[in-house]
This record gives sequence, C-alpha cells and structure tokens, in this order.
Amino acid sequence: MSSIIDDETQVTAPSEKMSRNDWILQIFLITIGLIIALPIIIAIFTSLKSVTDINANPYNILPREWTLDNYRTAWNATPFGRYLLNSAIQSGIIVICQVLFSILAAFAFSFLKFPGRDLMFYVILGSLMVPFQLTFIPNFILVSELPKNCIELFGESAEFCNSVGANSYFGLTVPFLASAFGVFLLRQFFMALPKELYDSAQIDGASNFRFLWQIVVPLSGGAISALGIFAFLGAWSQYLWPLIITNDQSMRTVQIGIRFFLFDQERGADWGSLMAGAVIVMLPTLIIFLVAQRQLVKGIAMTGLKG
Repeated sequence: MSSIIDDETQVTAPSEKMSRNDWILQIFLITIGLIIALPIIIAIFTSLKSVTDINANPYNILPREWTLDNYRTAWNATPFGRYLLNSAIQSGIIVICQVLFSILAAFAFSFLKFPGRDLMFYVILGSLMVPFQLTFIPNFILVSELPKNCIELFGESAEFCNSVGANSYFGLTVPFLASAFGVFLLRQFFMALPKELYDSAQIDGASNFRFLWQIVVPLSGGAISALGIFAFLGAWSQYLWPLIITNDQSMRTVQIGIRFFLFDQERGADWGSLMAGAVIVMLPTLIIFLVAQRQLVKGIAMTGLKG
C-alpha cells in the first residue's frame, strides 16, 4: 500500500511542479507585456483627454473627461487622409514586390539547379549584415539623379521621367522592392517541402511556373503571410527614408506628417492631437497583426522544419 502511495506521489509531483512553473511564467509574461504596452496605453488615454486634463497635476492615466476632439483636430489640421493614402500606396507596393520577388528567388534557390546557386544565395544572405545606413547615401543619389538620366536617355518629351525621382512613389519604394530576409525565409520553408512533389510534377509534364503557383505557393501560405506582415510593418513604420526623399507635403507619409504638424512655437506641441494622430497611424498595424497573428506564428514556427 505504501509503495502505491509513493508511486502516486512520484507521478503527481512533477505535474504540480509544472503547473506552478506555468503559473509563474504566465505572471512574468503578463508583466513584461504590460510594461511594453504601457506607452501605447498612455498614448490612447492621452488622445482622449482635454488640454486641461493633460496638463493636470497630479497626472492621471485615465481621463477625467473623455473627448474625441483631439481626433477631429488631428484629422482636420493637416491633409491626414493624403498622408494615409501615401503610406498605404507605399506599403502596398513594397509588400507586393517583396512577396513576389521573394517567392521567385526562393523557388530558384530551393528547386532549380544552376551554376553558382549556393554562392549567389550566400551573397544575398550576406547582404543582411549590411545596415541600411551604409547604403542610404548611394540610394539617395541614385534616386535623385534618375529623372535627369531618364531625360538624357528618352528625351525631354518623356513625361514619365518626372515620376521616378524624389517626391514620387517610385522614390519612396524602389530601395525596398526586394528583401534578402524574405528570400531567406521562404527558401527555408520551400526546402522543407518534399522533393518528391517536384519530381512528380516534372514526370507529369508540369512546368516550373505551374508547379510554383499551383503547388508550392498554396502549401506555403503561412510563410508567405508571415513575410507579407513583416514587409508591411517595416514599410508602414519607415521614417528616415521618407523624411529625406520627400519634401513635398503631398508626398509625405503619416510618420512624416506627424513630425511636422500640430506644433506651435509659443505653446509647444499639442500632445492630445499628436497622440490622436499616433493612434490613427498605429491602428492599421494593430488590426493586421490581430487578424493575421495565427498565420504569422504558424509561418515562423514551420520555417526550416523538415517533415
């Protein structure tokens, strides 16, 4: 009888210990999450406060008087709709091009055999170690000189030359149309797919293009979705490049628009309206992440796993 009790104690003790560890881990993760989310929470509550409430002493996180006036001021004080449109177009072009080019390149590095394939992949992978700040000036010079070079090549009658330099969607997006990280991410996922699929498609007479779009892409929805989310987050939050490449208000993105609006030299910044603008800018990324977080986690978790 005593041996049975001892066996039961030995069996149940690890589960109790595991439950206790899980409980501690949950408390720790919730605490870290609240600390990370605290600036966002303060921004949301500040955007719902009146000016008097914001400058109150002592400071309260929760508004004493809830108001949406800051959102109206932020939307009407500047062409905020134009800023959102510019950011949406910029992000959309970057996401589409990065996903498309990464799919094509990853397929070539995963299934096709050609001289120098591995060396070329390592060169692309090595570019991840080059910071963007190092290529910032060459990219700026290249984009700035494109209209002049275009006119010299096609003549002054080529009107499209004016839309390929600074203050254009081309200038905003062209340095980010390809992603070495995207190629690496999808290539690792494609490598995990059974090679027998490709051999069977070749035997059945399917072309590489058909095999890619009808077999590989549908099986890689999680990884492709993860790449699209990463590309959108990176494009939407860009600040330094749009700040330098655009000096026309009609081409500014939302981050640059927030930087330049609602600031009075005498009174300083209108913090309520600034926080309202920041919340509006944050909403698209928050919504996309909440909607697609399952695909994001699935794509990252399955990348590089052999099945």
